[in-house]
Formats: sequence, C-alpha cells, structure tokens
Amino acid sequence: MSENSTCNNSNGNGCESVQVSYALYLHRQELRRPKRCRRLMRVASTKLQLTNELIWLQQRRQWQLEMEVEMEALSYQQQSCALNRERQYRDLLMHNMQQHLLKQQRKQRQRLQATLHNRR
Repeated sequence: MSENSTCNNSNGNGCESVQVSYALYLHRQELRRPKRCRRLMRVASTKLQLTNELIWLQQRRQWQLEMEVEMEALSYQQQSCALNRERQYRDLLMHNMQQHLLKQQRKQRQRLQATLHNRR
C-alpha cells in the first residue's frame, strides 16, 4: 500500500480499510477478465500487496495486544502461527513471481536469438 497516502483519522484505520478495499476491488476486476487476457503478474502482485497488508495488520494487532493486556499462551501461539503462515505464503508468492519473470526473460532471449538466426 502507498506509504505517502494521507489520512484525516488520528489512528489511520480509515485509510487502511479504504486501501485494502480498493486493492480487493482491483483484484476482483482483474480476475473477471477472460483468462487469456488476465495479467498474471498483476494478479500475483495484488496478492502480494494484500498479503503484506495482512501481515502488517496482524503484527500491529499483536503488538497492541501485548502492550494492552497479557495474552493467553494459546491465543498468542495461534496468532504467531497465523502470522508465520502468511509470511510463508508471501515468500512463496514472491518466489513464484521471480520465477515467472525469469521464464519470461528466457523466452524473450530465445525469440531474439531465433530471429537473429533466421536473418542470417
């Protein structure tokens, strides 16, 4: 999400929900496109953006709870497990996006070499 956005709320919760809602809206719009026209990197980057936002929100909630009250051990463990799952998902998405970009670059290089070879 944009770090340069401005909010009128003192805690900024209104902006966060608007940003997440808009990102979800854009993601749904992209998914509605015909499969052949869908931009996979845009879909993946939106997923990554939303996952990062979710991780950030969970971390903030966790820190707030730690400061306000002592949390039960089980609740804390559940939140930690959920946060770890989200981080793993984010890392997997980033890895898949990098692999996709590398694959695209290899294909472009092969096409370029093929056209150069055909011109000789």
